[in-house]
Amino acid sequence: MLIEFAVTNFRSIRDRQSFNLYRSARMQRERAEEGWPRPDLLPVAAIYGGNAAGKTSFIDAIGLLISAVDNSYASWKPKGGTEGREPFLLDRAHADEPTEIDVEFVAGDGIEYRYGFALDDERVVSEYLHVFRTRRRSVLFERSFDDYKFGDSFRGPASLLRETTRSNALFISAAAAAGLEATEAAHAWISETLAIYAATDYRAEHQHLKQTIGEDSSFRERMTALMSAADLGVVGIDVTRTELPSEERARLRRVVESRGDLDYDDVLRSIETELVLRHHGDDVEVDLPFDAESDGTQALLSFGSLAFRALEHGTVCVVDEIDTSLHPLLVRELVSVFADARINVNQAQLIFTTHDVSLLGPGTPIEREAVWVAEKSTDGATSLLSLTEFGTPRKEENLERGYLTGRYGGLPRLSIVNTILALAATRD
Repeated sequence: MLIEFAVTNFRSIRDRQSFNLYRSARMQRERAEEGWPRPDLLPVAAIYGGNAAGKTSFIDAIGLLISAVDNSYASWKPKGGTEGREPFLLDRAHADEPTEIDVEFVAGDGIEYRYGFALDDERVVSEYLHVFRTRRRSVLFERSFDDYKFGDSFRGPASLLRETTRSNALFISAAAAAGLEATEAAHAWISETLAIYAATDYRAEHQHLKQTIGEDSSFRERMTALMSAADLGVVGIDVTRTELPSEERARLRRVVESRGDLDYDDVLRSIETELVLRHHGDDVEVDLPFDAESDGTQALLSFGSLAFRALEHGTVCVVDEIDTSLHPLLVRELVSVFADARINVNQAQLIFTTHDVSLLGPGTPIEREAVWVAEKSTDGATSLLSLTEFGTPRKEENLERGYLTGRYGGLPRLSIVNTILALAATRD
């Protein structure tokens, strides 16, 4: 479970911005009886803000964390510097300052960890991993450039790993490649449990859907039930296969093998298989090609797949623009699934950005402490603020009205009509 994430000097985020999923003591007491494994942590959080306010920069900072931990040792070129870092560029001072990321979480072993690093364009400036087996922090390792300190609880070939970790690679990435047990749980949580999903790219989930539906009948039944409940006229989901001619397969194999970074069987399955949705009419059921489905139907299918996977494994789902192509009532229903302890027994977490203010209206499944607002200052720097920083909203307070009237910030400063009128006047 994610506890806190912080980022400094990345894209529009200049100063350190910290996002956390803590509940207040009062809300912990109210929620404790619902059966949450960690009643002190929120299962859902929403981030609002105008266009270009920095919401996606925040999501992409999480992406940088995942990418660097996964790939820095194995994929970054030995003399190629670091990858993925994009410092704040709207003042000269920060262009050369490091990008810093910190994350606190509960890993799959049930233990809390805090991990962080700082990168400049050329190398890892600092890195650390702390563990909280009790309330006291224990150091697993700390690093300043190529100078390392290992704690008493660190087990493994420290000197060998220190010598083989390049200056532009993260130690936790090198340790994972070596199969080091001391950092395994923390690495696995970041690389496997923390997942980003861009709703604007919902088609990326379709390959997983095709494979899973074709192999797992119970998953197909769950997805069919979800689509039927959404009142889309869908009564069945299946996968059809049309084999390519042998000469086409041979040509495809040559192309894939020349690339070296693709799996032939995966590519072949992607090309030869297609999702099919069965629709019910007055007196007939018809299978329609997947491409004939609306963007909303395709988006719901993808997000449903993501949600089922997250709920089963207790993962952290980070979704950018969750309301893309989906009706507000559908979004509310999907958010409600994560907010319901009876369904979300593993306390999977859903963090999303949105412009859908109806989610803040009466009966919202989003707790007041779980609403955040991104706002960009006149000098182009993003601030990320919790609604609690404006005073914890009362239960009866209309958050939708408060947000739209600017009480919590995060609204674009618009003057489009007046600008166009002024332009039109200059032409007269």
